[in-house]
Amino acid sequence: RDSDVPWPRRQGEAFRSRSSGAETETAGRQAAYEGPERPRFRRRPPFAWQLAADYEREFRVSGDCNEVVTKIRDFRDRDWVVPVGSTLRLSKGGAYRWTLRIERKCAYRPQLQLGIHGAGHRRPWRLLTTSRCSRARDDEPWIDRTGGDRAIEEGDFVHVELDLRGLHLPFGTLSIAVNSEPAEIVFDDIPLSNNTLIMPVVSMGGDQARIRLCPAY
Repeated sequence: RDSDVPWPRRQGEAFRSRSSGAETETAGRQAAYEGPERPRFRRRPPFAWQLAADYEREFRVSGDCNEVVTKIRDFRDRDWVVPVGSTLRLSKGGAYRWTLRIERKCAYRPQLQLGIHGAGHRRPWRLLTTSRCSRARDDEPWIDRTGGDRAIEEGDFVHVELDLRGLHLPFGTLSIAVNSEPAEIVFDDIPLSNNTLIMPVVSMGGDQARIRLCPAY
């Protein structure tokens, strides 16, 4: 019984009891404040890769947002590359940006092509090679880069800007910047038409070449 317990002992037990109650109350308040972790904002890529029916067996699209495309075998014609389109459709009046990372090149077939096609891989075609940064429009011959050859290597980031506003020209422009280098206009003759939709593309020919579309900033 309490009366049988010496006063100093009863006082110590009461102190411990009050302390443990306060600690329990504090822990309860802390537990009440704790809840499920808030979802964190994650930047998503501006589009996803989309394979044409003719080339479904040539590529593998992966990643949470279908942002990675890998060539899964050598294309049968050694001197050719085949394109991968995208879900994004670009139209007159807008300015569009996206960033690609060259994650892997095929050692014996390193050439990749970056650029744009019309929807459904129709014209216009505007393409840049990673081997020398030469460029070609539609079926015309390749043209050397004005400032000399410039290779785009594994690990490089390629920032692409497509301006279809026609602010200063009767055509749209396509600009490229590699890593932190200044952007350069690659094409200044992209047709502007209300009936023409354009999509980003990449083209590869060698086994295990891989390109990643980076999140939008």
